[in-house]
Amino acid sequence: MTFDNLSFQASWREYQERVLAELDTHLDDDHLHIVAAPGSGKTILGLEVMRRVGQPALILAPTITIRNQWIERLTSLFLPEDEERPDWISKDIRKPKFLTVITYQALHAAFSNEDVDEELQDAEDEAEDQPRVTQSKSVDVIALLAEQNVNVLVLDEAHHLRNEWWKALIKLKAGLVKPKTVALTASPPYDVDFKEWQKYEELCGPIDAEISVPELVQRGDLCPHQDYVHFSLPTKDEHQKLWEFKKNTAGFLKKLSENKRFLDALSAHPWVRDTQRHVKDILDDPQFFSSIIIFLNSLGFAPPDYALDILGVRAAEVPGVDPKWLEVLLSGVLYSYVDDFSEFDDTLGAVRRELKRIGAIERRRINLEDTKEIKKILASSTGKLKSIATITRMEAKQLGDDLRMVVLADYIREAELPSGTDELGPLNKIGVAPIFEHLRRESIAGVKLGVLTGSLIILPKDALGIFDQVVRDNHIDNSHIRLSDLAHDKNFVRVHIKGEQKQSIVHLITEVFNAGGITALVGTQALLGEGWDAPSVNTLILASYVGSYMLSNQMRGRAIRIDPSKPNKTANIWHLASVDIERLDEKLKSVFTKETSRREIFDPFDDVQQDVGDDVRMLQRRFLAFEGVSYDAPFTIENGSKRLALAGTKWTGAGVESLNQSMLARAKVRNALSHTWSNGLHGSSPKPEMRENVGSNYAPQGFVFFETIQYLIMTGLITAALAIAQILSGVRGVETLAIWILVGAGVAAVMIAPKAFKIFRLYLRNSSLEKSITQVGWSVLETLQFMEHIKTSTQNLRIQSTQNKMGVVYCRLDGATPAERRLFLEAMGEVLGPTENPRYLLVRSSRLGGISRVDYHPVPNSIGQKKKNAEFFAKRWERYIGPSQLVYTRSPEGRLLLLQARTQSFASAFQKKTDRLSVWE
Repeated sequence: MTFDNLSFQASWREYQERVLAELDTHLDDDHLHIVAAPGSGKTILGLEVMRRVGQPALILAPTITIRNQWIERLTSLFLPEDEERPDWISKDIRKPKFLTVITYQALHAAFSNEDVDEELQDAEDEAEDQPRVTQSKSVDVIALLAEQNVNVLVLDEAHHLRNEWWKALIKLKAGLVKPKTVALTASPPYDVDFKEWQKYEELCGPIDAEISVPELVQRGDLCPHQDYVHFSLPTKDEHQKLWEFKKNTAGFLKKLSENKRFLDALSAHPWVRDTQRHVKDILDDPQFFSSIIIFLNSLGFAPPDYALDILGVRAAEVPGVDPKWLEVLLSGVLYSYVDDFSEFDDTLGAVRRELKRIGAIERRRINLEDTKEIKKILASSTGKLKSIATITRMEAKQLGDDLRMVVLADYIREAELPSGTDELGPLNKIGVAPIFEHLRRESIAGVKLGVLTGSLIILPKDALGIFDQVVRDNHIDNSHIRLSDLAHDKNFVRVHIKGEQKQSIVHLITEVFNAGGITALVGTQALLGEGWDAPSVNTLILASYVGSYMLSNQMRGRAIRIDPSKPNKTANIWHLASVDIERLDEKLKSVFTKETSRREIFDPFDDVQQDVGDDVRMLQRRFLAFEGVSYDAPFTIENGSKRLALAGTKWTGAGVESLNQSMLARAKVRNALSHTWSNGLHGSSPKPEMRENVGSNYAPQGFVFFETIQYLIMTGLITAALAIAQILSGVRGVETLAIWILVGAGVAAVMIAPKAFKIFRLYLRNSSLEKSITQVGWSVLETLQFMEHIKTSTQNLRIQSTQNKMGVVYCRLDGATPAERRLFLEAMGEVLGPTENPRYLLVRSSRLGGISRVDYHPVPNSIGQKKKNAEFFAKRWERYIGPSQLVYTRSPEGRLLLLQARTQSFASAFQKKTDRLSVWE
């Protein structure tokens, strides 16, 4: 049993050749960790690494589809033509062979002495039930693998796991003797905290190679593509539900603001009535204390002076009330601190009942705005069906018979299919069946509709000739296939397949799709969103709203693969979002401030300058996971939603329609995509690549400026004294006074000279925002080097800072490894951003005349875990930025300062913000 007879039958891509040439070096630590986009050939690379190592191996995949894909790639691309599938491949962890290929769920089931019907994983059941699990005979998985001498683990997207599956994987790796681990992923969990990243890196090893989408497009390994968004408004019924909830909530809050008993309850709370005696309790939950002060202040009840002293703000700086603060307040009053309000039980009981009536209580938490029901209404809005039809009509008109469109949804919703021609009722849910039915009713010219899920398969009758030919070509026994007319439309048939051939259905329908028997295929993201390979896809509509941002990246990968039969292929990727034009906080303004204007807050990181609902926010978060080219010149390639050109959009019904028409017009010009990408790929350096930056609208330069002014004034006074002494020296009778003035000025000059020199040096270093951010960067970098988290030599590292026209400064670290860059950027984001809950704070104070200023900077969590590291960081900060006090925030004094720092973060008119941006440059 050996891999000796395996050999890759095609040509390697450039990045694959590079990784394979350096394989021995990468495996020095027994780990190979590759990050590359979907469609880049990670599966083939993993198989070749496994072949070269030449030892028994275990491959773990996230789904049945991907598990089968590994075996299919091995047999079709590594075996000589016409050779049968080897008998040394197993799909059963209880019966391992030289090569065993299983899912993570199967591994967990084996460790738990369970049998799991894995085929249900891809059945996309609309219920939230888990696959059927039964007890099985106990087996020693580690011993079985050891008998086979398994010494290679191949982990495909290892971080996309439930917690219990993750534990099984850790147990497996620990049980084997120093296995070589090959980890392949398109989207590492960059969004996790430092400890989680360490756990992930311990399993997969540090990233050895990271291949970006632009690099693959540049080399012709992925096709030019573009992302578009079609926005929809809620339907009439959905809008009515949203309006009712917001009307009820606003009405409730108006009554609450006028409820004297409720206001008395807050005013009588010990934290308000006797603040000084309850400082310790307040520091345990500063959010609740702040919410009381904010609510009372918004209604004209001035906060006690001592309360303001604790918060570190003036009365004028207390922020206005908003839904989030009201949620904190009501959750505390009704649940967390309900015992403190026992005298007001009757009042609180009435408040609680009213909140339940309007649906604002979820598991003992108050939710006044984005309740689970509100989010669901927007995410699953059937207004998106109209968007899908509009997109399909445009794409079909542009591409004609060349259209190969896929629509991915979360659920099947088979019950939405009519049972007869006389039952064509309204479609009330979003899912595979409703999308198919809506497009069928639209009768879009030239579109051949089909459905592919684990349990529902529909073909147009016109495609049966192609289907029959595909079945024959794949040597499928016809007796396993049954066709039946669709109950409400005889132009379509349902396909039923049984027995062992059930595994082949995805391949069969994909072949029909590639051949043009289907031009618009509707399926589930669970079956087709990850691992499905159909290079002909040139249009993708993402009607999925359940998956994570990493799954969004996987789904996009279905469309951006190259098609060898169409070398000029381009792809349009459509995202859907439902817009909630009227938000609750607008109603709150009229309740608490009598204002009626929309909330518009300038945010240099966001083109959407007003809150238009959770669905749009979710879309923006998803766009952080992938990069693309901008719509307009100068063409740039970056991640995030800024490239969608949403700035200036009027979020009204007419504004949304205008935006959609603009998106459709852009999407029609497919022939310009190659030119757009070509221009964007030029970059701004001789060897452009994706470079990750941390952006900040703030840099700590104000204090250096204050102190510079102080020393300029002092220097001016000394100079004036010297001049006066010079004048007086020539006047008879005052020579002695002149001498004393001269001596005093000289002593003063000597005393301030060292510090003045230091201040002027710091001023030169921090004279611009870019320079100031760079100095912060050096403080962070040298501390991480001291901690040995960054081991690359300083002479190979460079901190780059640039400022854009919006005043945002972006900073990056060049020359470091991917893991080192991630640590640096994460630390920079924490020290420049708003204060959360750090173990240590840097507190800086300055005064100029009657003006005083205090600023707070969190010590990054990765640094603040140990006191010696925090102290080293404080020394670096003093060298590059200026003096500051290091404060341990877990002491009583430190907790008070932390409270003031956090209050400053939300009370200031200027809000510190940071962002991460990857740019091709």
